Amino acid sequence: MIIAVQDREDVVGRAVAGVLAQTFVDLEVVVVDDGSTDDSVAAARAVADSRVRIVRQERAGIAAARTSGLQRATGDWIMVLDPDDEVAAGWLARMGRIIDATGAALVSCAGEHRHLDASTSEIEPMPVGPAGMRATVSFRTGAFTTTRDRLLEVGGFGGPGDTESLTEVGLKLLGSVGDHGAKVTHTPEVLVRWNEREVGPVPEGDALRLRWALQGLEALARTPIPDGDMLTRYATVGGVAAARMRDHKEARRLLLLARRAQPTEVKNWARWAVAWVSPLSDRIWLPGGAEAAVRADGHTTVADDVAAVPDHLVVDARAGLDDAADDVHVIGPLLPLATDEAASESEPAGMVAATPALTVSEPTTDDPR
Repeated sequence: MIIAVQDREDVVGRAVAGVLAQTFVDLEVVVVDDGSTDDSVAAARAVADSRVRIVRQERAGIAAARTSGLQRATGDWIMVLDPDDEVAAGWLARMGRIIDATGAALVSCAGEHRHLDASTSEIEPMPVGPAGMRATVSFRTGAFTTTRDRLLEVGGFGGPGDTESLTEVGLKLLGSVGDHGAKVTHTPEVLVRWNEREVGPVPEGDALRLRWALQGLEALARTPIPDGDMLTRYATVGGVAAARMRDHKEARRLLLLARRAQPTEVKNWARWAVAWVSPLSDRIWLPGGAEAAVRADGHTTVADDVAAVPDHLVVDARAGLDDAADDVHVIGPLLPLATDEAASESEPAGMVAATPALTVSEPTTDDPR
């Protein structure tokens, strides 16, 4: 998987998290930062795990960045995403099953274009290519896959300064497939969403870190079995960011989610407990410490509030918080978590309400399955 990014700190974390949340787990993600001047790299790192490799290069253009990612990729099959794309949880698994079932060398799917007014338009693979090489296919980001060797054979996606479109690359691929007598197939299922770029200011600091964390949670909410470690990580970093913003209610909700995802981890309980005591939360997580918290709240003392949390929990809550907060730095709709801050322990762990996932249409009679 190749994601080329240039100054998209607002959304690239969502794209990376969406790939990592796939039901198909044998994958690698190569994120190529094409000379970004914002925190795009930090956004990708915020949601990444060991399957993600981040490459930084001087600005050379998206085509060159994709080729750079292609050269560094180690997998046999390649797909490219834009940083503002979203994918269904079963996207990679479905494409893989079609490859296995048909032996095709080039496979594509349908998708939907999401407009700024939230309306959507479905875009299906269409007949393209000259006579003799014509095939029904889509060459939009996330909608097609072929082998790494075949892409290298046609020169990748272009070099520095090139503006070659994916359609132009796709036509070369069709020629290569035809020359080798290989098969091209597609599915009408909607597996990817292309979002129009929203306008407006991007939040900074902890507000941006909170959005990154919520993007990760949104992606995990789409998969049938969310990864507990990643869920805890996103919720913890988001909770700490909210605490630093003194949004104690949001911090409690997120840290409760982390606690439920990994209930045997003492640190998760510690952070959640600290978040319930606002002056203590400020004392631990605000840059100015206890004195700044006292001035902000108008309190004369925090002794009574500190006493409300056992000493061993305070120690555990301090341990590793800076590392956790630095790890996570998302955009998109905020996830409404449990509305009752004192929710019953009988509620399912990690229950998150998210925006609707991409739907997968029923296969038609010409579906290759």
